[in-house]
Amino acid sequence: LAIHLPWGLIPAGVTFFHPLGGSLMLVSTFVYEAFNDWRKGDHSYKDVLGIVWGYIIGIMVGVIIKEALL
Repeated sequence: LAIHLPWGLIPAGVTFFHPLGGSLMLVSTFVYEAFNDWRKGDHSYKDVLGIVWGYIIGIMVGVIIKEALL
């Protein structure tokens, strides 16, 4: 789970500068993981949970930093 946190943090950071780009990165990663799970059957949903947690943490930290700078 923790190893996939950075894959959620990266799109979260991009979202603050380019919302469509960050969203596209996140969705692309989900599609990759879905195909990986479907093809291999390796329970990639655990990877998706790590990515989602990374995205949520990244957005929360970004909002806190943005509010602190205002």
